[in-house]
Amino acid sequence: MTNLHSSMIWQPSSDAVDPYIGLEALDSHAVDAWCRAQSTRTLTEFGRTARTDTLTRRLVEVMTADDRIVTCWRSGVWAYNIWIDESHPLGLVRRTSWNAWIEGIPKWETVLDIDALDLNNRDGDDTRWVLVSFDLIYPAADRALVFLAPGGSDTHIVLEFDVEARAFVENGFELLVPGHHSVDWIDRDTVYVSWDDSSVSATPALTDAGYPRHVRRWRRGTPVADGPVVFECKQEELSATVSYDPVQARHIASRGTTFFEVEQFWLDERTGEWRLYDIQRDADLFEWNEWLFVMPRTDWNINATIYRGGSLLTIRRDAFLDGNRHFTILFEPTERNILSNVEYTKRWLIVSHKNESVTRVTLWHPPVSSDGVWDMRDMPLPAGCEASVTAVDSTRDDIVLVYADHFLTRPALYLTELSSDAPWRLLGQLPARFDATGFVAQRRYAMASDGVQIPYWLIGREEDLQGKPRPCLLYGYGGFEVPVDTPAYLDTMGFSWLEPGGVYAIASIRGGGEFGPEWHRAAQRENRQVAFDDFIAVAEALIDSGVTTPEQLAITGESNGGLLTATCMIQRPELFGAVISDVPILDMSRFHLMLQGALWIGEYGDPDNQDDYQMLMEYSPYHNVNANISYPPVLFISSSTDDRVHPGHARKMVAKMQALGHNEVWYLEHRDGGHGAGVEPETIARASATKFEFLRAKIGAMLRPIA
Repeated sequence: MTNLHSSMIWQPSSDAVDPYIGLEALDSHAVDAWCRAQSTRTLTEFGRTARTDTLTRRLVEVMTADDRIVTCWRSGVWAYNIWIDESHPLGLVRRTSWNAWIEGIPKWETVLDIDALDLNNRDGDDTRWVLVSFDLIYPAADRALVFLAPGGSDTHIVLEFDVEARAFVENGFELLVPGHHSVDWIDRDTVYVSWDDSSVSATPALTDAGYPRHVRRWRRGTPVADGPVVFECKQEELSATVSYDPVQARHIASRGTTFFEVEQFWLDERTGEWRLYDIQRDADLFEWNEWLFVMPRTDWNINATIYRGGSLLTIRRDAFLDGNRHFTILFEPTERNILSNVEYTKRWLIVSHKNESVTRVTLWHPPVSSDGVWDMRDMPLPAGCEASVTAVDSTRDDIVLVYADHFLTRPALYLTELSSDAPWRLLGQLPARFDATGFVAQRRYAMASDGVQIPYWLIGREEDLQGKPRPCLLYGYGGFEVPVDTPAYLDTMGFSWLEPGGVYAIASIRGGGEFGPEWHRAAQRENRQVAFDDFIAVAEALIDSGVTTPEQLAITGESNGGLLTATCMIQRPELFGAVISDVPILDMSRFHLMLQGALWIGEYGDPDNQDDYQMLMEYSPYHNVNANISYPPVLFISSSTDDRVHPGHARKMVAKMQALGHNEVWYLEHRDGGHGAGVEPETIARASATKFEFLRAKIGAMLRPIA
């Protein structure tokens, strides 16, 4: 093992509150040198072995293989695709005719080569600019707004691109300093822009979370600062945005008041005023033709009628604006059957809902008779698969793409038409990336401390799940109403971990969105400990059932999941043989002051509130680590370009643990990737291979070599 040299120990400052606060600096040579030394130690041990090199090559081959499924979006007669391969690691925007693509005879033409951009070929500048969005103007589709992020960060620049000339528009719509900008087409010469003006103003008009407060109407050929402000939010709120729907010719504005609440408006063009939609702030809203759809997160009591949180409600838009509040309920959740997605084509509303992680899709047609009843039918889906349905062009027809796969079932992409009995056309299927013979994916349950059944997926060879204990990797998230239990093909996990003899578990703990808003609220703010207890319950179930042992059990999670794994390590260190805490939130006293942390007060609580502060300190990993407790080997990972979760969280935790004498604390800080592991296949693959090598070294002695 590569020793932790005394020179790597960060010397704490005299700051009585936080002696390691200096590691939050983003422009310090001393901090950068410390991060590089720590990363070198980790890479020497786990990232530069022969086995890691072999797995990295295998991962790159899979990530850039020519036989991947090609997914496209339609614009007029064209099918557009973003394509990454070994020659174009940052990607190509390319297109072929729609008919040629669906017939399987595409003739691709390059529209924009991201690797060839001058930005990515400047001497002395190794910043890699990553494509975030390529937004075509509707319906002409001859111009695009191109969003590019430095190092994969959450900030970006904006450029206007001439699709037919294959060139950026000189003096077009452009914002050349990275920021949290948003730009949306109104017409060829006008856009809405939320402009991050921090590069030109000593007092930028930003919210506490770092997002623009003002939305301007920006005319071509004029300075962005001269665009009149048409909508805004307060500094203590989160953000303000305006968009234009060219199909329905409607201007829609939103004001984010908290992470989970928003005020939504429509522009009354007769008066030029924004009118507030009279709905709950926690509700999502969208419009389709003459219909308005509302999805409240919590129960909505209106006119003596209670609409359950998590429902899908609809009403004619003109009736709603006239004061009518008698909604038609298209979907109402049960405890384990929740709304997961809504799409629409020209004539059909596509409603996806999940029952115990199994997706079902219903198709709804608006009333055609005076009884006002919506027509509904089930959509058949491929058996034994998880499926997602995506509309191709809601202005044109009822054609949809269906993507179907499962943990052990290779993905397939189909095209079909909803308004007829048209056959399903197979557009592509991924070749097997590993031999899944003899493997099973089982749905199991753990009993939480309060008696609630916590589901988890367990994937491995059937004989391994019934035989002697195996190395097991347990993944969790448990926050922000994000579900993580949707089955998806385990291509890289398959050959990196399952084939060599490991088993993999995914926990559907409270705090996530696996069972809707109530499942999330059960572990929100003052109830956060519930998520940790649920995860611990799943870990104990894996051990008690003989699947694994504490010495062979590793846990992993990213972002909020990194908080989860670090907290569980602190609270129950004897349960785990290894821990990965990736891009984690760890200092719960200062998260709201670091980068975008103010966004998350609605999830965790407000450290400036004394009651919330005390609650946060009860579990904050950074504040609860103890010199007298033995912790399992832990790998903390962050990124220098992460402008969402500050790398200072991981840096300070590593420094504190090492100073307390915990030598099996490892740190890897990527140089790019933003809130991720890199921007090119090689760096992403190396990061993944390094994690698998860490797991092999700490819990995987019995694993077979990678095939």
